[in-house]
Amino acid sequence: SGGRSPRRLHLLLMICILAAESAEVWNVDVLQELGLSGRRTGAFTPSGVIPFKSGVILTPRARVQVPLGTVLPAPFNASSLFLILSLSVHRFNGAALFSLLSRRRKVQLSVRFAPGKVLVSKGQKSSVSLDYDVYDGRWHHFALDIQSHGVFLHTSCGRNSLHAGLSSKKQLLDPEGFFLLGKLNHNSVAFEGAICQFDIYPSAAAAQNYCDHIRRHCREADTYRPLLPAPPPPRPDPNITPRYTG
Repeated sequence: SGGRSPRRLHLLLMICILAAESAEVWNVDVLQELGLSGRRTGAFTPSGVIPFKSGVILTPRARVQVPLGTVLPAPFNASSLFLILSLSVHRFNGAALFSLLSRRRKVQLSVRFAPGKVLVSKGQKSSVSLDYDVYDGRWHHFALDIQSHGVFLHTSCGRNSLHAGLSSKKQLLDPEGFFLLGKLNHNSVAFEGAICQFDIYPSAAAAQNYCDHIRRHCREADTYRPLLPAPPPPRPDPNITPRYTG
């Protein structure tokens, strides 16, 4: 039996390693799951979505809605989500970056931007406001840790953190619900801006070093500006006769 003991220990060690690997925190690359990342294989791009070097630009015409299971695997609850975001807002309209809707189109979770505020809502009656301004024309790389009893906002690579209490029960997302990008609901204003990175983790395991998870091309986005199509020249007013001076 003495010769078998090392083998059993080795087998036990291998089982522990495999179990640890299977339990390792994984993340969801939302842009990739939606087919919007630079690594997409198809040529199709949804209407109102403009690809560029560092990610995608959402215009008011963008309509990106998919079944929730396309983005989040089941079971996934709204009480333990960690978001890593890299984005730049182009229009100050108070729009939502995204929302998770039930099959009856009720908002289960949303992240919305207002002047000087980041607003996180869970359900119809529970929401918090965190003091952070994305309406300054710059790129912002930050993380949101959404828990059952509070929301944490991490900026400056974790050097700055804000917290707001949240009174809500543990909530499982409707598996037959929907993920809506760039809007709170179908009748709300649309998010207008650029998104370089939108990752979702099932826990706050990356909270302390979230900057290590910001992709390099997103960090470089600060010095890169997408080349948008030039606006058409203004049409001449038939009621105005141009005058030329020599």
